[in-house]
Amino acid sequence: MAISAVAMATRLPWLLLALVAGVVGDRVDRRRLMVMAASGKAAVLVAMTLLVALEVASLPVVLLVALAVGVCEVFFDNTAQSILPSVVPRSRLERANGTLWSVEEVAGRFVGTPVAGFLVALSMVWTFGLQALLVACAALVLLSMRGDFRPAPVDGQDRGSPRHMLLDGVRWLWRHRLLRTLAVFLGASNLAASMNAAVLVLFAQDVLGLDSRGYGLLLTAVAVGMVVGAQVVPWMVPYVPPGAALTLVFVVQGASYVAVVPDALLFAGLWTLIGFATVWWNVVTLSLRQRLIPGRLLSRVLSAYRTIGWGVAPIGMLMAGSLASLLEPILGRQNALSVPFLASGALSLVLALVAARKLTTKRIRAAETATGV
Repeated sequence: MAISAVAMATRLPWLLLALVAGVVGDRVDRRRLMVMAASGKAAVLVAMTLLVALEVASLPVVLLVALAVGVCEVFFDNTAQSILPSVVPRSRLERANGTLWSVEEVAGRFVGTPVAGFLVALSMVWTFGLQALLVACAALVLLSMRGDFRPAPVDGQDRGSPRHMLLDGVRWLWRHRLLRTLAVFLGASNLAASMNAAVLVLFAQDVLGLDSRGYGLLLTAVAVGMVVGAQVVPWMVPYVPPGAALTLVFVVQGASYVAVVPDALLFAGLWTLIGFATVWWNVVTLSLRQRLIPGRLLSRVLSAYRTIGWGVAPIGMLMAGSLASLLEPILGRQNALSVPFLASGALSLVLALVAARKLTTKRIRAAETATGV
């Protein structure tokens, strides 16, 4: 429950503040907003470093820090997706998104995970301190970008009040049938994924028999799938119809979740497939959103979309922790920790059946044509 609560705290801001982040992202220079969000995150991590050094980092403190980090990430991540069409041509969005996924996963999994394991063994103070330093460096890198990244109002019109801007973004998404449907599918998919994420560390420890180093290697298996996907998916886009691709993603995820096994190598192989499928979905749908949404509304509509898509993640994490805790006395620890995986797999397979009817290539092409893409 404690692990689920900390994981939930990092995602809760997506439910509470994503719409606000979207309004801000459509009113100010987006690069500057990312710099401020990164600087805030670095400051929070510096505070956490000091609390750990003073040995006063209790569970309530960790929850507050996780919540604060989540707030900064809402503003940073949402704006990062909004700023990309200002940096690269729309015809190269799949390649750009794929490259960003590759860089993020290589740095976070292949480099970050082993370094984290070494630092935890050395000192928890170094773990948070180095993270604070790296986030501060990210803010400095963003400062090197040149240009004006402030969205311009259409026809010189005023942007209006923040409340009016927020409602504009929500209404636009709600009236766009395809993107509204994609947001609902993303929410259901993230509900399934968050259930697994909440108990994964305990499943790895108590069912797979992995230590902290083995758990790091398991996360690396996910990263392998993501990095391969980030490089392969942009090449696949012209050859695999988007409707078929999105349906296949749910089939792969559902089959991998349901086939949860107590063998570490087989489990890592399944997680590699899940990593590939995750990037496939994100590259296809994010590039589509960036093309279909008008630039002046991009941050607001993306935030409304991600409020639906990511807002359910805290619910899934809390559900998984509660479910495993309640079922452990009845089923035993190993079976209880397997239940969230089985439930999320069943949900993903149901989504595949519905996606085959609702997310067709014909509907996607019609939406692109209507937008003039």
